[in-house]
Amino acid sequence: MEHKYSIRRDDNVEILAGKDKGKRGTIVRVFEKKGKGRVIVSGCNIVKKAMKRRSQQDAGGIAEVEAPLDISNVGIVCKKCGRPVRIGYKLDGDKKVRVCRKCGETL
Repeated sequence: MEHKYSIRRDDNVEILAGKDKGKRGTIVRVFEKKGKGRVIVSGCNIVKKAMKRRSQQDAGGIAEVEAPLDISNVGIVCKKCGRPVRIGYKLDGDKKVRVCRKCGETL
């Protein structure tokens, strides 16, 4: 069963918990499968990973990659408030738009 999340790719977010708490970045990818709800944020949650050599030219070794974070540990940043906020929804004509719960600005 796939869940629908209010955070999407290219959203500006702030990390609310974990080793990178307070860092900001943009969402690179959202994993929705099996209700896990994880996201990759650019430049955050960097881990070292052993990479196998794939070809003669490709250098193997230890690489630094961005690891997924739980979606509950990131908050979308409102442009007007400038801080992480919760998301609400409003009907704009016939479209459903995401809005900031604090100031009402569309996200």
